[in-house]
Amino acid sequence: MSEPVPLPSVATHETSASPDGPSRVGGGFVAVYVVAYLAVYIAVMTPVLASLAIRLEQIDPDGKEAALGLVVGVGTLVGLVSGLVFGVLSDNTASRMGRRRPWMLAGMPVLVAGALLIAAFGSVAGVLAGYVVMHLGLSMIMSPLTAILPDQVPEEQRGKVGGLIGFTAQIAGVAGFQFAGALSGSTTLLFLVPVLVACGGVLVLVVRMPDPRLPKDARRSGDLAGLARSLVFDPRRHPDFGWAFVGRFLIQFSLMVLSTYQLYFLTDHLGYALDDVTGLLAITGGAGLVMTTAGAVASGFLSDRLRRRKPFIYAAAGLFTVGFLVVASASSFAGVLVGSLFILFGAGVFGAVDLALAADVLPDREREAGRFMSIFHIASALPQSAAPVVAPLVLALGGGGNYPLLFVFASGVALLGGMSVRPIKGVR
Repeated sequence: MSEPVPLPSVATHETSASPDGPSRVGGGFVAVYVVAYLAVYIAVMTPVLASLAIRLEQIDPDGKEAALGLVVGVGTLVGLVSGLVFGVLSDNTASRMGRRRPWMLAGMPVLVAGALLIAAFGSVAGVLAGYVVMHLGLSMIMSPLTAILPDQVPEEQRGKVGGLIGFTAQIAGVAGFQFAGALSGSTTLLFLVPVLVACGGVLVLVVRMPDPRLPKDARRSGDLAGLARSLVFDPRRHPDFGWAFVGRFLIQFSLMVLSTYQLYFLTDHLGYALDDVTGLLAITGGAGLVMTTAGAVASGFLSDRLRRRKPFIYAAAGLFTVGFLVVASASSFAGVLVGSLFILFGAGVFGAVDLALAADVLPDREREAGRFMSIFHIASALPQSAAPVVAPLVLALGGGGNYPLLFVFASGVALLGGMSVRPIKGVR
């Protein structure tokens, strides 16, 4: 990262470190790639955290909770399906501009159109339609963006790059709240500015990055049946990737338990007033950002240096397990804070190294990186729907409101997530 960012050239790759893999990438490429990720995450996080809630409050104040669940749920589903489709399509694009660049460029006007539709329509149905369009644009950008890591970053640098990417979502969340606070007076700017930030970051990457052209004879079948088959993943054929998927799903599931139910734990179990809890969670968020960033960057660099991935996954699972047990036994906010910091440090460690691990064991990296990275993204998105369904069943045990048991359950899920990488043979 010490090299200066080159100004006009896209040739940011160094001499190849391996004849069988991508060339080493320079600091300029890494910087532009990470900034593009951060910019896109701002467009992703701002609606989820703030702007959709503000817009639906304006449109339907009495039914805003149900409306928000509908809009986010349908949008997430569309994003999962379309992400797979655009991942497969980008793998098979034989354009003069390369495989990834055309889709990223095409996604920008779609993303902007979706934001403008949300701002223009004064109904829940209109907001839903606009958010679906936004997700289509995001999928057109994100699917090729995630494929760039295995496409162009060699194994010995993936931990470092994954670590830098790993904390962009945390920063984007903070930035999303700031955008919402500053732009809440203008509905159009509230939705338009974050997507323009995303487009700006992606445009710089598109201009600067190399994107080798795919030979036309390397494309897969273009019929609908072939596309449908591409959306199905058989873990028996690629067990290493299948175990990486399971590990990501379980860890993300446990993390969603904390993020979804921490507020209710403080109010319903520990007896804090709601007005006080918002300030306490702000403290947790600020300290957690520091811990997540430290865990992601440190683990990413160290895993590359040591050429090891699994020990960091085990360590992250241990941090999750300890953190959840501390939260489960907490009798005050101080205990919740300490446990949460263990968990968030573990989330940083896991997020950086697990992304590198997935890229290391990616099946058919040269031809289908977009497809498999889009599949891997599902392991992060599904827990957003699964955790709120499973958690109430655990809470109901023992007469209801059993939050200590819920967090003990989450600690076990996280431990299983860490251990799930043990059968992987392709990495150490």
